[in-house]
Amino acid sequence: MMILRAVAVFSVLAKSVQVVTPFTARPPARCRETQRFQSTSGKGFGKHSADSGSFVSFDRFRAECPADLNSIQQFDSSLVIGDESGECWVAVFRTANNLPSVFVKDAFLDAMKAATTTVQGGDSETLVSTSTSEEDNSVMVSNRSDAKPVAVARLAKDQDSNTYILDNMRCILKKENTNDDCDGGSEHAEAIGICIDELVVNYLKRCDNQGDEVEEAGRLQFDGGIHFRGTLVSGKLLEARGFREVTELHKDLHSHESDYEGALGRYAARSTSKEIAKNVGARDRALKIVSYLSRIDRDEEKEQVNSSDEDDAEVEYDPWASVKRFI
Repeated sequence: MMILRAVAVFSVLAKSVQVVTPFTARPPARCRETQRFQSTSGKGFGKHSADSGSFVSFDRFRAECPADLNSIQQFDSSLVIGDESGECWVAVFRTANNLPSVFVKDAFLDAMKAATTTVQGGDSETLVSTSTSEEDNSVMVSNRSDAKPVAVARLAKDQDSNTYILDNMRCILKKENTNDDCDGGSEHAEAIGICIDELVVNYLKRCDNQGDEVEEAGRLQFDGGIHFRGTLVSGKLLEARGFREVTELHKDLHSHESDYEGALGRYAARSTSKEIAKNVGARDRALKIVSYLSRIDRDEEKEQVNSSDEDDAEVEYDPWASVKRFI
C-alpha cells in the first residue's frame, strides 16, 4: 500500500515539473516577439539572453556634449582655432561594450592615419613621425582619461543671421564597413548620427531656455533655425531625420535645413522603432527631441518664419562676388 502511494505521489510531481519546464512549454507571446529582434551577427549587440529570455541591448558609442576642446584637438588639432562664443562641440567615444578586437583595430587605423598624414614644412611635404608610446596608442574607449573620440561635430552661431550652422561632421571609422546591427547601416553612420542628434538637442535646449525678455528679431526658431553642411553620407542621415534639403544657394553654403514637421514625424517614428530599440541611447535622444519639439509654440514660430523670409527677400546675394575680382 505504501509503495502504491509513493508511486502516485511521484507521478503527480513529474506531471507538475513537465508543465513548468521551459523546454517543453511554449514561450509566451512577449518572448516570441523579443526573439524576432535577435541579432544574428554574434557581436554582442542585441543578443537574446538564454537565461532570462529578455532582449539585451547595448550602445557602441557614448557622446559628450558639450565636449572638452582638448578632446577635439586630440581628434584633429586643426579644427579648433579659437574659443568662439556660442559654439558647441560634440565628441563620440567607444564604450566598453565593444569587443577587444574592435579597440585594437581602431588603434591600428589611428596609427596608420598619423603615419600617412602630411604637413607642410617649408616648400616640401614631410611625413609626421609617430611615437610608439602608450599615450599615442591609447585605445578609443570612453572610460579612459586619454580616450580619443571617433567622431566630432560643431554647432556654431552664424555671424550674419539669427541661425546656427552644424558643420565639421568628422568620423575616423570606415564608411565602407557595413553592419546591419548599427543605426544607419554602419558604425560610421551611427557615430555621425549621434553627433547630429546631440547637437539638435543642444539647440533645442537653447530655444527652450529663451526668456520672454528676448526680442522677436533675436529669438531662436527651430524651423529653418539650423543649417547643416552635409556630405553624401551625412546628407542621407539628415533626410532620415526629417531635415529638408535646400533648393537655392545660400551664403553659408549649407545643404539642409531644420524642418519642424519633418523632424517631429521622423524622430517620433525613431522613438518607437523596433530597430532603434536595439540602441538605448538613440531612442532616448529621439524621445528628448520629440519632447522639446512639443513645447514649441507653432503659431508664434510660423509668424517669425514668415517675417524672416520677407527680410531675406529684400537682401540680394551674389554668389559670385568672391570670385569677380579674379575675372
